[in-house]
Amino acid sequence: MVGQHARGAGGAAPPPRPGGTAVVLLAATGLPLAGAVAGELAGNGGGPLFVLGAVLGTGAAAARCTRPGRWWVVLAAPPVVLAARAGTAWAAGADAAQGKALASSAVRWVVDAFPVMAMALIVALAVVAGRAALAARSARTGPAADPGRIPNPRRTADAGSGRPPAPAAVDAGPTTDRRRRHG
Repeated sequence: MVGQHARGAGGAAPPPRPGGTAVVLLAATGLPLAGAVAGELAGNGGGPLFVLGAVLGTGAAAARCTRPGRWWVVLAAPPVVLAARAGTAWAAGADAAQGKALASSAVRWVVDAFPVMAMALIVALAVVAGRAALAARSARTGPAADPGRIPNPRRTADAGSGRPPAPAAVDAGPTTDRRRRHG
């Protein structure tokens, strides 16, 4: 079925989330950047404020994004965290990070940001795995768990329901279609 992922099980488009993409982008990029700026202003660039902003931003983006967007959030988490850390560190000490000093500063920024990148990636993967597990669980519980899902009317009836099963296919006998020839 074409469009089954974009549309729900009933064929209708799912209700839009308020501010969907903008909220995800703001959480994924804005919170790590805000944490990095707050860390630089506090004097500990890669400290707890940066870690908090990066982890909360990545987790919120992974929790809020669409199903296809989950992997974009997971893949984008480390580069976004590194860019936030390197960008704010470079902006804070722009006069020292020029020429040959820029290369050594860049190595230091990557080393400082690596544990935070790993934490953000672990949080994103955990949120994605949790959402996938919840989706699988709700799919196993059937249509009673999801009131927006329409049950299949062609299923056979339960033994104790008193309803007859769905009609079987009827054999129409030999075809009268002139395009098909039977020998």
